[in-house]
Amino acid sequence: ALLLTGVTVWSLYDEVYGMRPWKGYQQSYVQRFDRYLRRLQKRGFKSEKEVKDSAEYQRLDAEAKAARAEVQPQLDEKDRRVNVINAQLDAISDAFQNRRGHITVAAYKIETSTEKDKKKLRDEVAEMKNEKSVIQMPADDGSNRTVRTEFNFDQLQAKYVGLKDEKGRVLAEKGELLKPSSDLEKQRDEYLKNNVTEATAQQVRLVRNGLEKFDFGLKQINVNGDEVVDRCESCHLGIRSPVTITASDMMPAGRGRASRPDALARAFVSHPDKELLQIHDPEKFGCSSCHWGNGRASTSVEKAHGENAFWIHPLFKKENTEAGCNQCHSADRVLQGAPVLTEGKDMFYQRGCVGCHRYEGFDREADALTNTRQAVTQLEDQVTANEHEAKVARADSATTRSDEEAQRLLAHAESLIVTNSQIEARIDQLNTQSSSTRSPATSCRIRRRSGRT
Repeated sequence: ALLLTGVTVWSLYDEVYGMRPWKGYQQSYVQRFDRYLRRLQKRGFKSEKEVKDSAEYQRLDAEAKAARAEVQPQLDEKDRRVNVINAQLDAISDAFQNRRGHITVAAYKIETSTEKDKKKLRDEVAEMKNEKSVIQMPADDGSNRTVRTEFNFDQLQAKYVGLKDEKGRVLAEKGELLKPSSDLEKQRDEYLKNNVTEATAQQVRLVRNGLEKFDFGLKQINVNGDEVVDRCESCHLGIRSPVTITASDMMPAGRGRASRPDALARAFVSHPDKELLQIHDPEKFGCSSCHWGNGRASTSVEKAHGENAFWIHPLFKKENTEAGCNQCHSADRVLQGAPVLTEGKDMFYQRGCVGCHRYEGFDREADALTNTRQAVTQLEDQVTANEHEAKVARADSATTRSDEEAQRLLAHAESLIVTNSQIEARIDQLNTQSSSTRSPATSCRIRRRSGRT
């Protein structure tokens, strides 16, 4: 009996916890993330307010509001007309659809009846079409007044189709009126998005609401039906979080800021490059297709990362993460977001390896300008990323508690500015090289952004 009791207890424990370690991970994630979000709310969202108070944001906001105010009278008139059309459609829709249904049934009977009955049925259809329907039509002026109107079926159909066409035309005209102000509003919102260096109050509020309704369970992605099954997000829960999460943000309660993040804190972080997730949607690509590992396994870290002896595709180590990119991008000479892989291809080419060791799909582009254009695009994107990272570093230096950390962040921001100067020089060099190799037949424009600071 004692042995049976022991086995039963062990079986229950193994079923609930031993085979499902992600349950404890998810509970820890919710507790730690909620604590971090509460800290953000308590601290306030100064960065967003500062950007909205800036002269550039105020200018963009004023232009957007002015553009909207300029067309607002016309928009109001379009809205009034749409409301009238909707009211008139509501008044005639039931009558039109009922009449059309009866006539359609009668027309079908004509097709399926004998020649003897067809004339009688045609007369019935003609009678139905000529029958008058009395409709209390809302007045065109938008008032509550109605006008008693009689329609036969053809008139009713023409009125219904005409109102539908007019509604579509009015809405299209409204869209054209809104386009200038919508473009300015989009430009204003993009400026806010690119210059805010921390989460917004709305993001934090929505994420906290989501945590209150958190669904504890296995998180699974099915790619191509069931060809690839990934359960990575059962543990790596912060990967797609709209609020950026770092390991230090998810440290357990009671640990000082000087402590090193534990394994769970490192597992709960956001993806380091959200732009990659936008062009490689996890719902379409999964996780293990890029990072390898055993996406199905969920009973232990060792099995999930494919580090046991029975899995031939273990998770790429941190220093080799970009190796997964080469599975699809082996033919790309310059790959944005994969500097180590690009540097490796540069060495392979510059050291002369390509002379003897031909690699299928590598360096087969006939036009050298394509490589230059790709390189310039990557460098321009790097300049933009460095500018944003420098802003983040300056903002973080103002809130850090340690003078040493503040100095380190400021030094990092300055180094990024210096790096951008070097990148700009490299862009100029590439443009010069492309100019010397271009011919009138093969000339192409190499994009260059201006206004860098």
